[in-house]
Amino acid sequence: MAGTVNAHPAENMVDGNTSWWQSPPLSRGMEFNHVNITIDLEQEFHVAYVWIQMANSPKPGTWILERSTDYGKTFQPWYYFAETPAECMRQFGMESLSPISEDDRVICRSDLAGIHPLENAEMVIKILEHRPSRFKFASSEALQNFTRATNVRIRLLGTRNLQGHLMHLNDRTDPTVTRRYFYSIKEILMGGRCVCNGHAGTCDILDPRRPRALLCRFPPNSSEKGECRILFFRCEHNTCGDMCERCCPGFEQKKWQPTTAHNNFTCEPCNCFGRSDECIYDEDVFVNRLSLDIHGNYEGGGRCLNCRDHTEGVNCNKCVFGYYRPAGVNWNDTMPCRPCSCDPRKHTEECEEETGKCFCQPRFEGENCDKCAKGYYDPPECKKCECAVNGTVGDICLPEDGQCPCKPGFGGTFCETCEPGFTNVTAGCKECVCDETGSAHSNCSATSGQCVCKPSFSGLMCDQCQAGFYGFPNCTFCNCDPLGTEGGVCDPHSGQCMCKDGFYGEKCDQCDIGFYGYPNCKECNCVGAGAKAMECDAATGQCPCYANFTARTCDKCAVGFYDYPNCKACSCLIEGAKGQACDNKGNCYCKKNFEGERCERCKPNFYNFPACEECNCHPAGVTLDFAGCDKVRPGELCSCRKNVDGRICDHCKPTFWDLQYHNPDGCIG
Repeated sequence: MAGTVNAHPAENMVDGNTSWWQSPPLSRGMEFNHVNITIDLEQEFHVAYVWIQMANSPKPGTWILERSTDYGKTFQPWYYFAETPAECMRQFGMESLSPISEDDRVICRSDLAGIHPLENAEMVIKILEHRPSRFKFASSEALQNFTRATNVRIRLLGTRNLQGHLMHLNDRTDPTVTRRYFYSIKEILMGGRCVCNGHAGTCDILDPRRPRALLCRFPPNSSEKGECRILFFRCEHNTCGDMCERCCPGFEQKKWQPTTAHNNFTCEPCNCFGRSDECIYDEDVFVNRLSLDIHGNYEGGGRCLNCRDHTEGVNCNKCVFGYYRPAGVNWNDTMPCRPCSCDPRKHTEECEEETGKCFCQPRFEGENCDKCAKGYYDPPECKKCECAVNGTVGDICLPEDGQCPCKPGFGGTFCETCEPGFTNVTAGCKECVCDETGSAHSNCSATSGQCVCKPSFSGLMCDQCQAGFYGFPNCTFCNCDPLGTEGGVCDPHSGQCMCKDGFYGEKCDQCDIGFYGYPNCKECNCVGAGAKAMECDAATGQCPCYANFTARTCDKCAVGFYDYPNCKACSCLIEGAKGQACDNKGNCYCKKNFEGERCERCKPNFYNFPACEECNCHPAGVTLDFAGCDKVRPGELCSCRKNVDGRICDHCKPTFWDLQYHNPDGCIG
């Protein structure tokens, strides 16, 4: 019980009795020098004044009065308060004595910071005081906005020092001093009026039986903070909303405006001719003066919604598609719009206002819509003309068969092609240009312009000889040798066949100079060092060689010569050489008994050059002093005994016989 008696909760500031709220003393911490007190007004008001009565503490030294217009999400300063003008400048950067020149200017005041009385001191903050438009509140939008608030916050920033303590000169942690410093407020009162934009004479307690009951925009169990109200307006001038901030449904002919001293605005009903209870204000409708008001003037922007009885339009004064208003029927009639009676096969679903006459579909015309309209053909179906734009004079075809009127050179039902004798529909069907000699007739392809050529003629206009023919306009057959002609064609003017490489002649039936062996015509290739010229024999391909060279291309030394490509003479001796040939080093090929580079000497054991005989003398026929074949006179071989004869002393002279080794004369006689 003692704790309850000594408690000083925040609710005490608004309970209307002598209890008070008290903050913890500074002895519990210097952070208690800064305290915020937030009051939720639970809806938006124009606040005229804030009255604060202190309890058992002096007025605060430095503090800020703040307001919120978004239900406590953000706050902005209303007034700053400091002990002296110098503190206003030091704490908040503004002078306290400046006159208020603007309705919404925030100022700093030092006139409420007196130390006396120490208890039960009162502070009255009049929001409108000294404001330029305080006597013209209804005409100042800035002052109206400056007084708006959904929440009020008091930010206490510093206690007032008691005289004699000079707390700023002493130790701030001294509990004998700081325990006497705290804030205490007995009552906070505010005066103001409801925000109704000038469209309500009173704002009443929402629930007379429960004056504090709230009306919230969100369910009670919602996690989001709702906008709640304790008072409601009795809106006038056909306005609705929590603050009479909009025109009521059905009364939106004019754009909602607040009522001021200079503008007694009343929301006006839309003119829907009784066909709708809903409308909205449309700025485009207003700008273009499309909405007829209840006074018969095109003023305002009311646009009717969800029109009934087959009507539509800004004022529900137009029949929907497929309906019409007969002549003499007023829009206020019970059923002004009647259905059109039309044949869907040839009529649109729309009919003429007042008469109800059906409109023809685009492909039909006539009183009964039984004829094909221009641009259509083949009744009763009436298909759309398909005339090609490039080839048609106009875009209208004959209604019977759809034939389009063609430009010169164009043809076809829809003028989509060229007539015979014309070509290239894209370029405008130009006349065919065909050569009289080479063309079968004067017509050409309608797409490419190609003329029809006679045999042996060609070209777009048949003014050239076909490949394989020459001499326009006669175009004679080339008759080229197929083996020697490139593609079998000839020059279109001269008739000279286009010879392959290596062939020659008007018909390419010969080998060209430097080639041989028709019809193969291989290249002579006379590149040997001994060739006299590049041409060769047309039949054999033999190149013309110098005397000391041989082979088809003269790339070898002739017999009797060596060391290609110099081909020097071999110089072989006929007595010892087998012939005039020698090897590539010049060595001759010697007979059996000869040797030497030129076969110019006898081999060992052969004698008597150039005979080069073997030394096979008969031992019984040679003289006893015979020393060998190399010791005899030139031209001789063996040295015979007296009665012996023969090249090798192998037989007796005539009249002698019996050759014997032991006979000194060799033979007896």
